[in-house]
Amino acid sequence: MRVSENASRIGGMALVVASAVVLSACAAWGDENVVSNQLRDLSADEIDIAEARAENTNRIFDPEFEGRIVVMNDASGIESARELFSDSGSLVLTDDTDSAILRGASIAVSQHIPMVVFNPEERLEVQSLIADLGVTRLLVVGDVRWAEQEGELNVIRDPGSTKALGDYTAFVFESKVVAKPSDMFADIVSLEPGGKVELKPAWENPTVNTEHDKMPAIPAQSRRDGEVAPNMVATAHTPLPNLINARSYGAEVLVMPNADPRHDEVSHAMVAGLSDGPLVALGPEFGSVKEISEKIAQADAE
Repeated sequence: MRVSENASRIGGMALVVASAVVLSACAAWGDENVVSNQLRDLSADEIDIAEARAENTNRIFDPEFEGRIVVMNDASGIESARELFSDSGSLVLTDDTDSAILRGASIAVSQHIPMVVFNPEERLEVQSLIADLGVTRLLVVGDVRWAEQEGELNVIRDPGSTKALGDYTAFVFESKVVAKPSDMFADIVSLEPGGKVELKPAWENPTVNTEHDKMPAIPAQSRRDGEVAPNMVATAHTPLPNLINARSYGAEVLVMPNADPRHDEVSHAMVAGLSDGPLVALGPEFGSVKEISEKIAQADAE
């Protein structure tokens, strides 16, 4: 099955990818923050763990996450969509090709809506998510077998054109070519929530219908993070759908060089002081809640 064959690719790229994350995205969140992806530019001697711990533990965050560590264990985005979005009028559902994932990411992050990569074995879980979030518009990107109409759910088949993006959003998108698969991670992390950038893979040529009728609007939703998201961390092995949902939610994604905060100062600084939360770990590589909590506590004690 294609989903299982591509699971490792969707679930995360090689470690070298994380080192290539485009750090200019951090500027949108303010250079005054001690804890940001710019930590990756510093040597261990230049990182003040006490200062990072103070910032992590004294920042304002959504009370929903108080005293919680959340670890996202699935690779399709269902769990992260459910955790980060209590409701949503729209949902993007893509196949597992790189072109569909990048296009879905472009739309989801632009409109602050969740995205899921479809696995036929998870159809019931997707249907449950649609019902629980109150989704009324399902935007299908790529080759996904889904009924054209399900009750009150309006299923929209994406034609793949740049024009359609304008129809969905009433804005003009700037196209950005992703040079190679290993760049997907960095380019997704660098998408600006609410921005209008269309990511296109240089190595795939999906079928595009340019003769389509005007597409229906996909209304933009408000940023769900309220600019008070807890620290959200990822590594190069984190499933791409979870990165996309975090950016759609509005949060900055802190890319740790290693899922174990005891490994290096950068990884430690990004979670210092958060052994009891609030913290959202976007991939299964972080282990269980108990494991990541204990590792943070051990790193803090060293």
